[in-house]
Amino acid sequence: MNDPGVTMRDKFCWYFFDHGDYEAAWNEGILTVDANVILDLYRYNQSTREALLSALESFKGRLWISNQTANEFIKNRRVVITETRNDFDKAKKPLDDLEKALSAAVDAIRACRVIPRELSDSLDGKVREACQSLRDGIDSERAKAPDYDQDDEIVLRLEVALEDGIGKQPDNLEELIKEAERRKNEKIPPGYMDEGKDGTGFAGDFLMWKEILSHGKESDRSMILVTSETKEDWWEKKSGRTLNPRLELLREAYQETGKKILIYHTDQFLKLHQERTGGKSDETVLEEIREYSLAREPAVSVKQEVDSSDNTTNAGRLLISISRPVKNFTGTGRLEPNFLSSPDVTARLVESPSGAPSVRIRANTGTTFNFNVHVHSNEQGKLLPVGDYLLEYQASYGESGQSVSDETGPE
Repeated sequence: MNDPGVTMRDKFCWYFFDHGDYEAAWNEGILTVDANVILDLYRYNQSTREALLSALESFKGRLWISNQTANEFIKNRRVVITETRNDFDKAKKPLDDLEKALSAAVDAIRACRVIPRELSDSLDGKVREACQSLRDGIDSERAKAPDYDQDDEIVLRLEVALEDGIGKQPDNLEELIKEAERRKNEKIPPGYMDEGKDGTGFAGDFLMWKEILSHGKESDRSMILVTSETKEDWWEKKSGRTLNPRLELLREAYQETGKKILIYHTDQFLKLHQERTGGKSDETVLEEIREYSLAREPAVSVKQEVDSSDNTTNAGRLLISISRPVKNFTGTGRLEPNFLSSPDVTARLVESPSGAPSVRIRANTGTTFNFNVHVHSNEQGKLLPVGDYLLEYQASYGESGQSVSDETGPE
């Protein structure tokens, strides 16, 4: 039966955004960010830090962060500052390794008596000179780096921009943590991929999300959420590429607040802000943000589809997505219900990205509750490309104990 007079845009109004929706959010809405967006300000170089801070400051009076975000920022601020300081020493380590390798290479060249000594000496001198120049540059950058213990400009400027825009701890915190547990088990976004975090850490994304929705409803204004998250419990993904925010989040936000929500990655937000304020987007700045985002993103994500299962057999498929080229990867599946003892596991490749090399597959387990499928490139020097790898698996008793097979691609 049809809904008379109800159009596609009416029925899915939380999904469709028009020009007016964007303008209302950017001109009158409330901007909120997750903790890592702020913490990353300590990680970026000066130009990137300034660009993002200035963008946040432009929302003064409309910038708000949840209590959860503020707590995570305070908890991790000192750790991030220390890690950033250590980066200067980490940057020198490859130079030390290079000079050690250089010494071995120069000795090998000198052993070839037909090669004039001055050629190897020239190589040695030029490379060591370049290494020292880079060391001096690293030391210079260290000297110019802000001393956040003495003068934390990031906190000072955020305080001014935020004014009193920090949420308070929810009165029903224990109830919300129980709800986060339920949603995690049912894989309802956001945050279900944080199940490995200690204590109630798994609930962090959900607690932030609920605060954002509550504030949006209370203020009766559109919300813009900027997040550094890249996982699939925030974003729809296909073939290793991010498409759009999870539709469940867009729907829930509209149902809870009556307003549409805009969700951006940090680089998307900054690019749009620069364009809206009449400036040209700085690709160097945006690329640094993307590099940090990519480094934070897990290279492998796994979805499991089970065809049949009990405590003696489990068969189905693993859809393993990789977000960057790799030599090999591992996908983990669950055995639910758990087996009585460790089963034997076999697996075969059904589909892979175009141009993928032949692969070697090994499936095994040493537990009663999960199993691993290892996929290796079988062609020397050729990486497995970004995309989706579909594998069929079977766990049962009485097989060989593990499966090793060479695949040239899907059958």
